[in-house]
Amino acid sequence: MYACIHSDDAGELARSFSPFVEMIDARTAVFSITARQITAIRRLKRAAIASTIDAAVLAARHFDGFTTIAPGDESRVLGTLSIDALPPDPEIFETLEMWGIRTLADLARLPENGIVERLGERGLRQYRLARGALDRPLQPEPIEVTYEECAEFDHPLELAEPVLLVIGRFLNELCGRLDRRSVSAGALNLMLNRTERTLRLPFPTRDSKFLLKLVQHDLEAHKPDAPVEKIRVAIVPAESRRVQHDLFEPSAPEPEKLELTLGKIRALVGERNVKTPELRDTHRPGWSVSDMRLAFRYFRPPMEARVETEGGVPKQISTRVFRGKIAQTAGPWRSSGDWWREDAWNRDEWDIAVADGALYRIYRAPAGWFVEGIYD
Repeated sequence: MYACIHSDDAGELARSFSPFVEMIDARTAVFSITARQITAIRRLKRAAIASTIDAAVLAARHFDGFTTIAPGDESRVLGTLSIDALPPDPEIFETLEMWGIRTLADLARLPENGIVERLGERGLRQYRLARGALDRPLQPEPIEVTYEECAEFDHPLELAEPVLLVIGRFLNELCGRLDRRSVSAGALNLMLNRTERTLRLPFPTRDSKFLLKLVQHDLEAHKPDAPVEKIRVAIVPAESRRVQHDLFEPSAPEPEKLELTLGKIRALVGERNVKTPELRDTHRPGWSVSDMRLAFRYFRPPMEARVETEGGVPKQISTRVFRGKIAQTAGPWRSSGDWWREDAWNRDEWDIAVADGALYRIYRAPAGWFVEGIYD
């Protein structure tokens, strides 16, 4: 059975009966009801109970007091209502007006097949609403849940172990809540005293042990400035990760282990010295892989060079790694790009073969000559 309340405080009243409430509009709320709750809802000024959601909504909106519609009795009870009680549809209403249909009872007496043939799916929906026979599931509003735990201590914690013990207990509780709602952690906010730090997770997870390890690595890299008097742990929920494994490919390393390894490296060498590959929004050479028969190995950064030319063609090259006569050249290819940026690039590129047979790509930019990489 479903109950509908129609009043200015319909949402608040409905949530006193059930946490799962569908708000039809600002003054109309519908929810599932049990037999024990019927006595309490009878005291309301404008409410209705029916076996279908929309039958309860129509009764609560257009009948005073409390209305009970028994299963199978929807068409009789709602039949006295005007056609205007249905959701507005000017085209359908104009046709019904031409047919002389004035009430829901008039519409309910028409044959269903004829309604479908002349009015289509929209007309069929209005027809079933008039009969109270439109059965659909409840669409409750999502319940806002905060995933947060906090604690204050009479005696400040000076050692890392008790701090991690408290944080671990919080993470176990929070991950349990995430699991019950089939969501995962997308980010973790940790406040120690008045200092707040955010741990961006590489993927959604609800593994409390993994999250605790990430917190431990972060605390090792950024130790608290003072003994901890207050701890607050908050999790930002996100959709859970879904992975489809291939039957014919070996399993990849677990991303949790990779992230923990990266966390240890960040703690040792500093976060700024740990990078991950990314695709840049640019046509700058070197940021994409071109289709070539030879593998090309980029030098990061490009190697400075001193190049001697004859008639604008490179003939001799000298770098800190190699030097020699240039046996063969191809080019130049003039390229430029990112003109809208301050670091716009403009250069002439050459492919060269030195005397020992090695193939390099060199280019001349406003700052001078550089070796971009080597063909393997």
